[in-house]
Amino acid sequence: MKKGIGLYALASFLLVAGGCATQIENTNPQINHTPEESLRLMKEKGVNCEVLSTNSNGAVTWVHPLPDGRLFTIATMDKTHDYNNTLPCEQFLFGRISEDGGKTWGAPYHLYTWPEQITCMICAGSMIDSKGHLHVFALRIKRLDVGKNILDGGIGYVRFDSYKGDNPIYSTMPCLDRYTGSLNSCLETSNGRLVIPFSTIAGNQNSKFVSSVIYSDDYGLTWAASNDIAVVSDEKDIESGAVEPIVVELEKNRLLMLIRTVLGTFWYSTSYDNGATWAQAKPSKIISSNAPGGITRMPDGRIFLAWNNAFGHPLSGVRYSSARQCLHGAISDDNLRTLKGVRILLKKRMGDSNHLHNAYPYVVNAGNNELYLRTFEVAGKGGSRWGMEQSYLSKVSADVLEETEVHDNWKEWVCDVPAVEDGVEIRPTAEQVAYTITSFPFANSGEITVETEGKWDGEAQLLLSSCYLDRLNFMENSRPKTWDDSIRALYDAVAVSEPGLWKLTWKEGKITLEVNGKTVQTAEMTLKNGVNHFGILFKGNGLLKIKHFDAKSYDNRWNTGIEF
Repeated sequence: MKKGIGLYALASFLLVAGGCATQIENTNPQINHTPEESLRLMKEKGVNCEVLSTNSNGAVTWVHPLPDGRLFTIATMDKTHDYNNTLPCEQFLFGRISEDGGKTWGAPYHLYTWPEQITCMICAGSMIDSKGHLHVFALRIKRLDVGKNILDGGIGYVRFDSYKGDNPIYSTMPCLDRYTGSLNSCLETSNGRLVIPFSTIAGNQNSKFVSSVIYSDDYGLTWAASNDIAVVSDEKDIESGAVEPIVVELEKNRLLMLIRTVLGTFWYSTSYDNGATWAQAKPSKIISSNAPGGITRMPDGRIFLAWNNAFGHPLSGVRYSSARQCLHGAISDDNLRTLKGVRILLKKRMGDSNHLHNAYPYVVNAGNNELYLRTFEVAGKGGSRWGMEQSYLSKVSADVLEETEVHDNWKEWVCDVPAVEDGVEIRPTAEQVAYTITSFPFANSGEITVETEGKWDGEAQLLLSSCYLDRLNFMENSRPKTWDDSIRALYDAVAVSEPGLWKLTWKEGKITLEVNGKTVQTAEMTLKNGVNHFGILFKGNGLLKIKHFDAKSYDNRWNTGIEF
């Protein structure tokens, strides 16, 4: 044991992190699942990916492949739940190693004790550069009172010579000494510059977040900051502005930043000098709720993007959506000018809260064609909540996102009744809403064939949308009435009144519905830029079983609107 960590602190951490190698770790004492139940819950979450393990949020953070094939992660003990506590408190960083590709994690070993005991030091992210240095960045919070718009803090940083924690060098990052939100990506460019994107706020009355980067040309010994990038809206809430950016290298000296906003899409900015200066932000066409993404360039040059391609009712007191029930993945082979795939990776399960968060993705390459995806969950059926978030580590194959057809993808359906082995059944719940939705490869033109049986009152609506829409959007009294028009603009619908064989095609702005071989409806599409979700909605009584599902994409590139 290294000097500087007490027995009590280590014992406390072991209680939180689960001690020795473990796969399923319960973070809520009120939830008492058996290991078998916990394993089932974990596996239910992942579609189009393999969920490897779950853990308390501070026990497995970002993961980093080591040269010998093992995985490394940072684990933490900090003052997360008492930001304004001025009493001294030791705060620690630990290292953990996985010998089996992230399925289990070994006991923590002490890396570092933060020198500041009064300031809250929350580990925001980490990276291992090409020289083997370990860099750890912290949210250095002195005072936090969102209600009074008082945000006081900065960035804490420590560099080690390796993941073993040798030769720590600590800094308070004076080049960007402002309160910062979460860190969501780290980049080492092709010429060795480290580029770390942050959103910061001065904490003055009515101030909003701006995005920028800090960068280093000597592997973290010295740092500089770029100019600020703003996103202007008339939203009054403190989360508006340019929030939680992510960065990727497009080519030598040319970088792209994607920015979380409250405006329904990512905004983007470009740099032509390797991150030192950034252009004015512009809106992209990538639909996203008020949530950040994760991004990386794969060894073959493709870019992988993970984010909440979701929309939903607004938070109380504000006008924007923070829907995060499902997390999506997409692939680009043209530097984000277009995206392919846009499929659900982590989904809302039966029993999860309507206000579920599958969010804050961090992605890193796991080989030539696979990626590790680390996220956290709030309001899941296992008992996760803010302050007791649950971490999930998954592995994604890029091949899934290159598909143009899917067949009977039952695990990908989000529904409020138990899945059956040979299809999906939907029936009204206590709110008298029968609803299910699935994703399929993004398509500007395509066709869906659904074989059904059952009986229900009135008409069912078949929905096509370019984002995930949760059942919460269709429940009475779940949102302000003024939100109805906003939600209606996010999907196209056709009505069907009898079961059987349904065929839905869309091409050149028109939707055609055939029922049992007969064309029953043709309509103009509201959505002109393609779709990637199919839903079924009816209210009242009845039962509908989906026995077969096919989706085919004939024009599978989503134009992101990103230009450079």
